[in-house]
Amino acid sequence: MTVPSIKEFSLLENTANTALFMEKRMDYDGSNNLIYIGYNKKPNAPTAESSWYIVKLTYSGSNVTRYQLPDTGAKFGYDWDNRTTFFT
Repeated sequence: MTVPSIKEFSLLENTANTALFMEKRMDYDGSNNLIYIGYNKKPNAPTAESSWYIVKLTYSGSNVTRYQLPDTGAKFGYDWDNRTTFFT
């Protein structure tokens, strides 16, 4: 069995766009800036279920300057309902 190279994985991700195969939620601030993005591998996953992968975006003006992971790391283990509590 041949182990795929990093380049091949990168091409697969770009080709398949794996985020399209997940449940996705978004939360915007008062200026209509996207602040939180949540992904779940389970269709129609409850927002209170601890199975979400969540990221937070920070802006300078209209430019995204940071794509932040939760304080305890990247995992499908957060509930969307409490998304604001996972970041400092």
